[in-house]
Amino acid sequence: MKRSILTIFVSIILVFGVTAQKSNVRSAKNLIGQGKLKEAKVKLDEAFKHEKSKDWEDTYFAYGRLAQAAGVSENEEFNKLFNDPFKKAYKNYMKTIELDENMHNAVNIQLPLLLNAVINKGIEGFQAKDYPAALDDFEFALKIGENEIFGGAADTSVTYNAALAAFNGEIYDKAIEHFQTCKELGYGGPDLYLLLKNCYLATEDSTGATIILQEAFEAYPGNEAVLVHLVNYYLTSGRNEQALEYLAIAKEKDPSNATFYHAEGVLYDKSEEPDKAMKAYLKAAELNPTYFDTQYNIGALLFNKGVTMVEKANEIMDNEEYEKAKKAADDQFVKALPFMEKAHELNSDDISTMETLKILYYRMQMMEKHEVIVKKLSGEKGAE
Repeated sequence: MKRSILTIFVSIILVFGVTAQKSNVRSAKNLIGQGKLKEAKVKLDEAFKHEKSKDWEDTYFAYGRLAQAAGVSENEEFNKLFNDPFKKAYKNYMKTIELDENMHNAVNIQLPLLLNAVINKGIEGFQAKDYPAALDDFEFALKIGENEIFGGAADTSVTYNAALAAFNGEIYDKAIEHFQTCKELGYGGPDLYLLLKNCYLATEDSTGATIILQEAFEAYPGNEAVLVHLVNYYLTSGRNEQALEYLAIAKEKDPSNATFYHAEGVLYDKSEEPDKAMKAYLKAAELNPTYFDTQYNIGALLFNKGVTMVEKANEIMDNEEYEKAKKAADDQFVKALPFMEKAHELNSDDISTMETLKILYYRMQMMEKHEVIVKKLSGEKGAE
């Protein structure tokens, strides 16, 4: 009889212990709702120590809610309760479902809130220019988004944000991975291709850059930015024929775009075809008379031709022929002057323009203007 009483007494103690620990979990939930997170953590830590409640699905669920609440709290003291609160929350939610699939509904209520919090954290990191941290958050958001409640579809905007964070953080392998995913999903438009091109160039993959630019042109044949990047890429890589091919297409698409004619002028200039370069530059200047580079390049072409004419004149031994050649050279400098003056008007601080004007003014004996330019080049105040 005494033994039976003892057995009953021990059973009561065990039941009371389990009940007490489950009571700790329920109390913790209430404390979380009241914003008393430190007290809630004490309760849950106790529950995790007890053999009967440490593997209870509700213990993990409550711990997940606690970590999530700590992560979104504006109280820094609560933020420090966990090293990585959102990942801690997610890990505990997944353990909850592992222990009891019937907890899916409860967890699914929390996951969209958790996802939103993680995305916001990623945005904050991006804005603070902590790009590696932002990338980590966006990739974690993508992992959360794989859950069935979100329909299984990839979140293209989060993927794109992850790619941008990686790109800005110069983590180019990750940037390429996420940009490629966006491309496959048809998200990001022409900018995505151009960013991908920059990633390939940053990793010295010229083949990848060429391929992605060609794909961009095929996808967006009328897009000006794509055409400009194609032309610039071929320009800088010295592939003038390809650049001219795409320029022809670009001019056909937008014949009033001065940029295309200027680029054509640059190509012919580099190819040492000054007449073709001049024709293209003059058309660009006609379409956009306020573009400094065009005005300067026209002036430079004319000036350089004048310099060549002077060099040839100096080789002439006959005085009469020399004077004729010298005058022709001077006439050439006169042609260059208005374009250099226009360039100076558009960018009054450009040194190359002022150096050229200094020579032109001196050669033409325009000494007042020459003095002004000399003073400005020397940094004297009141030069103009």
